[in-house]
Amino acid sequence: MADLQNEFSWSKSRHEKFAECRRAYFYTYYGSWGGWEAAHGSEVRELYVLKKLSSRWQWAGSVVHASLKQMLSAARVTGTFWTLEKLLERTRARARAEWSTSREKAYWREASKIVGLVEHEYGEPVAGADWKKLYEATIDGGLRRFYASAAFDEIRRTPRDRWLTVDELDSWDFEGTKIWVAIDFAYRDADGRVQVLDWKTGKERGVDHTQVGIYALYAQRKWGVPADAVVPGLVYLVGEGEAAERVSVAADPAALEGCQTAMRTSIEGMKAMLADPARNLARLDAFPMSEARESCRRCPFRRPCGRL
Repeated sequence: MADLQNEFSWSKSRHEKFAECRRAYFYTYYGSWGGWEAAHGSEVRELYVLKKLSSRWQWAGSVVHASLKQMLSAARVTGTFWTLEKLLERTRARARAEWSTSREKAYWREASKIVGLVEHEYGEPVAGADWKKLYEATIDGGLRRFYASAAFDEIRRTPRDRWLTVDELDSWDFEGTKIWVAIDFAYRDADGRVQVLDWKTGKERGVDHTQVGIYALYAQRKWGVPADAVVPGLVYLVGEGEAAERVSVAADPAALEGCQTAMRTSIEGMKAMLADPARNLARLDAFPMSEARESCRRCPFRRPCGRL
């Protein structure tokens, strides 16, 4: 088997890491490369494990996404949707298992399937009441609001042969750069339009609209439809009210051109930092630590950076 090459690619999460801290970006996409097979105790192995850790808010969101993916994937095969009670029971078991193994720092013993929390790695004191609040508001509450949403009603009414994707990682080419996407759910509606949905467990942000706009660009190419036949939307699972709300995302030519400009600018900025863009070669000293110390409190790389 040929050796894996660290090829340059782009994603929304990569863009956000680059914007937040150049040093964390370097550790995530360059310093940790090859860490899945590196010796325990080595610097590259440490960086690889640390980049897999998440804050408790990120972890809660990932639990919700994983549960919805599992439920919808099962429904796609069987035609039967789990009851809310079954989904909540399975999610509770998943969350408890992941939290417990993280508390024990078992992620240092795993080869590559790593789930862990920054709070456990750095021994941050988090009150039991805060963990309970996070679970009830984001995980349990988010799933309940999804089941009560108009978006889920529409999914249940849509024949499975019109389902297009359920949170499947894919990529497409944009001006010579591989763009990674993972649309939470997409389907063709009764009018033949492609509905593209993305679940969110945080507050609404402008970058959310850009992300789903990029999904719309992908959808045009993937499923061979014109721009006006793609209907992107964001479904916010945490907030007021009993049901999750869907927020429409503009997919007109001006909005999509704005998404392409944002990607182009981000890619150019990343490549400008490289020692050798053709070989995707990066040097640590070209990626300084952020001066905004506030972000360090959530960062898994605070130990290698010396910002404990």
